[in-house]
Amino acid sequence: MCKHAHDYYQLVLPLNGHIDIALDTFSGSVGVGEGICIAPGFIHGFTADEQAKFIVADLHTVPSNIADGYRSAECSSPANGSLPANGSLLTGGAPTFRISTPMQAFLAYVEVQLTHHISDDENDAMIRLFSTLLAQQQRGVVTDKRITPVLSCIHQDVAYPHTIASLANIACVGATQFKKRFIASTGIGLREYLIKVRMEKARALLSNTDMPIIAVAVNVGYDDVSAFTRRFKQHVGMPPTHFKRRLPLR
Repeated sequence: MCKHAHDYYQLVLPLNGHIDIALDTFSGSVGVGEGICIAPGFIHGFTADEQAKFIVADLHTVPSNIADGYRSAECSSPANGSLPANGSLLTGGAPTFRISTPMQAFLAYVEVQLTHHISDDENDAMIRLFSTLLAQQQRGVVTDKRITPVLSCIHQDVAYPHTIASLANIACVGATQFKKRFIASTGIGLREYLIKVRMEKARALLSNTDMPIIAVAVNVGYDDVSAFTRRFKQHVGMPPTHFKRRLPLR
């Protein structure tokens, strides 16, 4: 594992799979539903599976809720939460944070958006929204490590017919224990989680591609367009045809 340091904050946000990160004060795996903030000047290294996908954001400052895991070796943290390059980790602090539902939806949107050309205005809008959402994340809260590979599996192929039995096998627990751990980690049951992830991906595909609705449905696990349309309307408040018409011309 090759190690290095930066003179800026680096945030790593997995989209699928997980990344193993090692710092002097932290060593562990960060997967879907989590993020990690590496402060300026901190030597770190990482490894990841070839199929893993993650967003890396290099920032000169981060909100105080993320920076609170660090403090300067020479001075206290300023009001805006930013830290100089000689920061050090607070005793017992963790550089990880849990990804909220709105942030997870935003990351799904960004994943699609970055595969297409975006204007400077669109880029600036994405950065502003990312900054707003980042300020809402909870630092130091991590996902159950038995559930981390489950979330990675789901996000790697949202169209796959995931079941409690197959995912419990990945988590190496029984079905009853799996359901309890999954709800504790995500706040909702597996069925609701799959619907949320699939509909957010559908929303992103409809917003940022010219993909036909039937293709969008298949991409998120629906062979029946009528069933997809009903579910999308329940989740978004309007059928996909109306949603697409409301979008500005690209």
